[in-house]
Amino acid sequence: MQLSKVTSWGLILGGLLGILGFMAFGAILGLLDDDIAPAEELKAFQDNEVLVGVMVMLFVGIFTYMAKSLLQVGQAVKVPDEWFMYLRMLIIVMLATLFVGMSTWMVISEETTVESFVTVGLVGDSVDAIQIVAGSFAFFILTVFALKNGAGNVIFRALIAILGLLAVLDIIDLMGIIGDLDDSIGFITWILWSVCLVGIGVLGLTTKEA
Repeated sequence: MQLSKVTSWGLILGGLLGILGFMAFGAILGLLDDDIAPAEELKAFQDNEVLVGVMVMLFVGIFTYMAKSLLQVGQAVKVPDEWFMYLRMLIIVMLATLFVGMSTWMVISEETTVESFVTVGLVGDSVDAIQIVAGSFAFFILTVFALKNGAGNVIFRALIAILGLLAVLDIIDLMGIIGDLDDSIGFITWILWSVCLVGIGVLGLTTKEA
């Protein structure tokens, strides 16, 4: 199995944006503190409207590129046609809901009240839940067929297996089964998800067809 450079760079950029982009965005706006009050969070968005708009455009461009790369990974690991159609639908849903969730940032203005900001945030969280479910199923499909078909080398199969495990953990986290550890598990899976995508992308750039 060999990934093209275009596919590999989509995974690398998407993974790096997942790790560094959101952290940088949160750090600049001062949103990394879990105990930040809604009023302070709202003011941070209101004071940085241009930055928020730029970040949303960056996320849209790079995550769409990454989604295309994920579909090409599906082709590379030989996902059968009937499952590939399902994979494509899941990735479209994952991408669409991710962008809908981010779009809630764009409706914040000087006239936004704390109450409406909290309501918009709850709507965004609900949409994010759909994105997590769709993404988890998509990564699980990639994992199953990559392992079933023996795609790539040992490192690739290890990374893809971790993605499958993270997909399961995300569903468990979403269902609230883990209780007080939910927030920690969600953060860890997000970081590992990004690292695995970067790792797969780097493998695609450095591995030559045998």
